[in-house]
Amino acid sequence: MAQFAIITGKALKNAIAGRGQQIATFTQREHQLAVSALAHLGEHNDVIYVQALYDMSPANYQRGLRLWFLEFGKCTFKANETGKGGAFIYAKSKASDIEGAMKVAPANFEKEGKESTTEAKAFSVTEYLAKVVKKLTDEGADVRVIRAIEGAQKVAAGPVVVVRNQKPLPAAAEKAAAPKRAAKKADPMQAPAANAVAA
Repeated sequence: MAQFAIITGKALKNAIAGRGQQIATFTQREHQLAVSALAHLGEHNDVIYVQALYDMSPANYQRGLRLWFLEFGKCTFKANETGKGGAFIYAKSKASDIEGAMKVAPANFEKEGKESTTEAKAFSVTEYLAKVVKKLTDEGADVRVIRAIEGAQKVAAGPVVVVRNQKPLPAAAEKAAAPKRAAKKADPMQAPAANAVAA
């Protein structure tokens, strides 16, 4: 259990205001240290400071820092089997991007990535049907069903055919009124039989 004094009144108000300044300073200082570690990695091909900064960072900050280093640095990351922590490894094939790293702090990197990916992607029928065909094939579904979906995929991918002089589909109100009209009309097949009986 934590052991600390509870702050009240004006002291609490001042502490909260001071905390905002501390957080801003922390983000700026952490960004400076991260870029410096990245520069060392780029210059000396050594991940020692990248690893040290990652290890000393708070657990809730490590994921964003790791993603930031992987995006801008010449390194990869191998997670521990326990799922907590891991080790950075120098990646010769990658390049360091100090200019890109200067533009966004590690604390804001993950947030910006999430914001940019929230754009809605347009729905594509052909892509969806391709996924369905792949899934059905992998699961060993009936060949007739797979062929039917492939046929639908070809229709979706093909040109849109416009049929001229085609009667438009009835609206919902017309569909509801259709049974009433049918009841009012006499069945032409029944009329001769009715006349024959009457005669």
